[in-house]
Amino acid sequence: MKTRPWFSIRHCLTPFLLLLTKSHGITSTTVGSNSRLSFQSCLLKFSSLTVLVSALVATAVCQDLVSVDQHDRNPFRTLVPLSGKFDFLEAIIVATGAMHMASLHGSRPNYRPSRTELIDALVAKDKAIRLLRTTISDLMSRPENQAMILAATVFLINVDLIDSGKGGWQAHIEAATTLMSSVHQLAQMMDPSLVTLMDAIAADCLTYRVLSAAISGVALPPRAEKELVDLFSILKRAEPYSYHCCPPDILRIILSASCLGDEGRIEAALMLFQQARTFDVVNWVYSIRGLSPNDDLPVRVSIALAHRATACLYVLLAVPEAATGSLSPDMLVEEVLSHLAGVPLDHVLLKGTVWPTFMAGAQTDDPKQRQWCIERLEAVWARNPWICPWGYIRTAIEMLNRLWQARDSNPAGPEKTNWLQEVRSMRDKCLIV
Repeated sequence: MKTRPWFSIRHCLTPFLLLLTKSHGITSTTVGSNSRLSFQSCLLKFSSLTVLVSALVATAVCQDLVSVDQHDRNPFRTLVPLSGKFDFLEAIIVATGAMHMASLHGSRPNYRPSRTELIDALVAKDKAIRLLRTTISDLMSRPENQAMILAATVFLINVDLIDSGKGGWQAHIEAATTLMSSVHQLAQMMDPSLVTLMDAIAADCLTYRVLSAAISGVALPPRAEKELVDLFSILKRAEPYSYHCCPPDILRIILSASCLGDEGRIEAALMLFQQARTFDVVNWVYSIRGLSPNDDLPVRVSIALAHRATACLYVLLAVPEAATGSLSPDMLVEEVLSHLAGVPLDHVLLKGTVWPTFMAGAQTDDPKQRQWCIERLEAVWARNPWICPWGYIRTAIEMLNRLWQARDSNPAGPEKTNWLQEVRSMRDKCLIV
């Protein structure tokens, strides 16, 4: 397994630097070991060395946002040259890179991010929001502009996820969801490369929207379920890129379960449960088009099976009345963990296992299973060669420990406390994806 090239910051940053200099009108020879324009002198073309280096680290974010990074086919990298055309987009890219650098340093033992990194991130984020507010009415007339506003809004969510998974992500998700429908309708008027980027960005946003409604209890407005399902074709097109490796049909089942009303609730839940159980994961994985030749399909199958079992677990937690007889949440925990065990700790796709690991971990009372889940999350956060130092993972670990402590200190007897309802009642909403 190849390791991520953290050891060579120059190697990581040079491609991004080339794109940034081009987008800002700096014309010179290529940046490399034999170039006439040195790496350092190119950096000095910009107003703030610290902010630029933080922005350059956004190269790593592009790797985090896809399952397997195909350097010539990572749609998120097409955002970089566009940053010179939209000041709000440039600001949010700087904010994302700065927050990622701060979080990366914070993931190391006995290390905390410097004040400068955090200030760079927060100042740039605030600037991006202000620029969006002042220019949005002027920019909405063109499809390409709407697409860039959607990209910036979804990256505001990413900044919150990289920070802690808390903050203003709820407002950003609502805004992005509204924009998605409009951009989706105008896709035929856009450049094909831009459509691919929008599919990848919108797919992330849809996944965030579904999982936020599921675990945080963020209420969906009327008709929201149908409107979101109408956009699920985007998830199909973005399957080769999605780092979650979760089948769109499974996300649809989770969405439907989170929207169930009181009438016919148990029957509907059982129907969703059966739909998930019968979904053909292997056929889905092996029919995904556009995957890298180096992709690991058996591991994808393990992750997708874990997501399928987690969806079943979620249905029984969302509708506890349906968990009768042989339908036991604890048995599903065993199934989720057995599938997750098929994903090596040093695998690039491990980052797609956070949601099922958190769900199974929150449900189990077994100390060994709890520790196993923590070790898996910590591997994604700080120890995996493909380290994904997004702060929401640290928050997920903290939430698990809080749930376990509360449950162990107040045993509920034979009837286990429904932790999902407890999380939904928490004042400080967290986004776990």
